[in-house]
Amino acid sequence: MKRVTKRVFAAVMACMMACLMFVTPVLAATNNFSKTTVKLNAISGGESRYSSVTSGSVSGSNPSITKVELYCNVASGTDPYTIYVESPKGTIKSIAGPTKSGNVTITGFEGENPSGTWTIWIKNKGVSYNGNIYPASTVTITLKVAYSY
Repeated sequence: MKRVTKRVFAAVMACMMACLMFVTPVLAATNNFSKTTVKLNAISGGESRYSSVTSGSVSGSNPSITKVELYCNVASGTDPYTIYVESPKGTIKSIAGPTKSGNVTITGFEGENPSGTWTIWIKNKGVSYNGNIYPASTVTITLKVAYSY
């Protein structure tokens, strides 16, 4: 009797495990990378130098960007500026730069492959709100790219 009970129990457990495998949704794995630019300086309506950051190893055979976030470490006294981001595919998007350090999300890269070299630069708006003789903007940006694969 004990043998039959153990076999029945084992069979029921195996059936339950198989059923769970078939009804549990399969979700795409996610990953991300994060890279920081050099200090970007722009003055009197000009552009900073371009800073290139590389994705490094990207997981999966078909990675796809789900979110691009920028952490902006803004120097005090920074005047208004625009951030430009170019993806490895060549897509360029811009966003108004924050006046205080913090995170901003930039859209328009969703679905692209994140692997390769990203380019980031800023452009000063040419207007001083801080009493500077020459409007100046200084920021260091950390690019964080989340992707599924």
